[in-house]
Amino acid sequence: MKLIIVESPTKARTITHYLKSMKVMATIGHIKDLPKNELGVDIQKSFIPNYQFIKGKDKRVSKIVKESKKSEEIFLATDPDREGEAIAYHLQEELPVKAKRVLFYEMTKDGIKKGLSDPGEINMNKVLSQRTRRILDRLVGYKISPLLWKIVRRGLSAGRVQSVILRLICEREEEIRKFIPEDYWIFNGVFEHQNGDFEAELWKIKGKKERVGKKEQVQKIKKELEKLEFRIQKFNMEDRKKSPPPPLITSGLQRVASSNLHFPTKKTMFIAQRLFEGIQLPEGQTGLITYMRTDSFRISKEALESIREFIKDEYSKEFLPKEPNRFKSKKTAQEAHEAIRPTDIKRTPESIKEYLKKDEFKLYKIIWERALASQFKPAIFESRNVIVEGDEYEFKGSSRNLKFSGFYKILHPPKPEKELPIMEVGDSVKLKDLKIDKKTTQPPPRYSEATMVKEMEERGIGRPSTYSPTLSKLFERNYIKKVKEFLVPNEIGEIVNKILTSYFDSIINCKFTSSMEETLDEIEEGGKSWQKSLEEFYTPFIKNVESVEKKVSKIKNSIFEKSDKKCPKCGRTLVVKWGRYGKFLACPGYPENCEGWTEPHPDDILDEECPKCGAKVIVREGKYGRFKSCSNYPNCDWTAPISTGVKCPKCGEGEFIQRKSKKGKSYYPCSNKDCNNVLWDQPIPEKCPECGAPFMVEKKGRGGNYLFCVTCKHKESIK
Repeated sequence: MKLIIVESPTKARTITHYLKSMKVMATIGHIKDLPKNELGVDIQKSFIPNYQFIKGKDKRVSKIVKESKKSEEIFLATDPDREGEAIAYHLQEELPVKAKRVLFYEMTKDGIKKGLSDPGEINMNKVLSQRTRRILDRLVGYKISPLLWKIVRRGLSAGRVQSVILRLICEREEEIRKFIPEDYWIFNGVFEHQNGDFEAELWKIKGKKERVGKKEQVQKIKKELEKLEFRIQKFNMEDRKKSPPPPLITSGLQRVASSNLHFPTKKTMFIAQRLFEGIQLPEGQTGLITYMRTDSFRISKEALESIREFIKDEYSKEFLPKEPNRFKSKKTAQEAHEAIRPTDIKRTPESIKEYLKKDEFKLYKIIWERALASQFKPAIFESRNVIVEGDEYEFKGSSRNLKFSGFYKILHPPKPEKELPIMEVGDSVKLKDLKIDKKTTQPPPRYSEATMVKEMEERGIGRPSTYSPTLSKLFERNYIKKVKEFLVPNEIGEIVNKILTSYFDSIINCKFTSSMEETLDEIEEGGKSWQKSLEEFYTPFIKNVESVEKKVSKIKNSIFEKSDKKCPKCGRTLVVKWGRYGKFLACPGYPENCEGWTEPHPDDILDEECPKCGAKVIVREGKYGRFKSCSNYPNCDWTAPISTGVKCPKCGEGEFIQRKSKKGKSYYPCSNKDCNNVLWDQPIPEKCPECGAPFMVEKKGRGGNYLFCVTCKHKESIK
């Protein structure tokens, strides 16, 4: 019997469905990694890594090796990327005979057959590129993280890519803080023409584009405009084409899923992995999409023919371009991969909806629609533009409406606009009404997961496989949080960023990180030595680390905010420090010049007394969120949950309290232990205007957060 080895049990089940004569086994991810409790890289011996079995994987590999000894032929079918190549290489090290490397880009009968028909060898350049990336990340993490422990607290970490993303988020937050809003006014004229009324916005004054930013100008301009006669200076009407968007790649999928479905990137990739590896359909376990970690817009010749045939049969020839649409990928794209597309375009979302979970259906629908739309003809808009002149003032107006739907036959078309009437140059028009609106300049927007993925892609930070894990790490470390879908740094994240950018600016920046990604690509292409690349990085890097190590005490004194309290033991000014459960005040003289003193941070001291011992009550951060605690701990062990102030309507005794699940998601159970009432959205002590219910909950919506009444389902936007 022949043996196929993959990394996923789901993928194994899909292959088994098509190849019943073969044995298929799964590694369940990587089998080896650098050791957890040591550097695991021999710097003196050209950066040779000491890979070890991940806990529990030695037993799994033993079973695979045992099976391989009975097999006439062995195929390594791990994912077709750097990580998959590394898994295949580590497997080959343990196997008694040489295996063949096969690549499956889609988990279908034809995709599996195609992969097996063209077996090759392990791509050592890919393996070395992955090895370099892993060693780089280990060097940065193992050399910088201990410095953060000494300066701030244990448990913090730095990362080659994650720290750059944290920097971008912190810098954007700083821009927002420093932003000074300014008022300005816009003038919209409603003009009367013999063929109909239309609107146009004040565009130029004395031939220059000018923003009206002074209040005293507003009345002056208004009076002048009301006296003027106006005529049409320019009018044109033309058809404009809009090309279809390309099929989705990893970054595009994450952005669209975040914007349209409000999926975190981690959730998007988890669902996409399931769709790729196989879903149980009537015909058996079937892969529904091609490999989801890709930066190539290429679609195979066979798939293009199938999509074009589907368009012709289902939507008619008028939507089909003469030649297939081609899209240019970035220079760094791996063209051996395809874009993310359905494995069978005839498998419409609706036809398999009953076999998919709700979120699987939503994501598959997005992938299917984009792949199909990418091969439609362009949409055609009728565009009308007008410039109205009155002395030294010019108004500009436009309208754009769909004339031929093209790819919008599949995707949502834009809303119709009020059409400009047809006019001639020189026509007189009358200013019928003047609308003056006061506006205020806005700070740059915070990043959402969608816009951050776009930023990472455009700046060349990371690769498709790293976008989602990088953001996940920042959430796990509690460096960032989400506020109404936007990424906001936590205070501890800003402290870490301040240290890293102040003392490791040469590597914690976009330019260096992008350059390193290019180096990894060069190693994969065989154009650069992996060991030489590591040497070029390590020599200046370790000098930087050693320099910072000498300044730890100085950095500690400069980085922490001073309080207005003195240490009762040595008289030094207490500073704000960070511990496992948040901020506290501590003596900076410890341990060199003071035996030590700590006390709660003033922000966390409540105006309450402990019912058990009478000491002050403080707020602490625990495993499951914030809670009240006696400041006299450990001498007094009194604790209590923090209430939302909303009474539970089910039992009438308890109040909803805030808790956090192991995954960090907030939920709100009733404080009464005998009541099982739980809310999954934050309760707000505000009466429902519709039914008078005593509270509403805050929910997330596409247009922002809103209040929702759980009693009568009334919705109300948050002001």
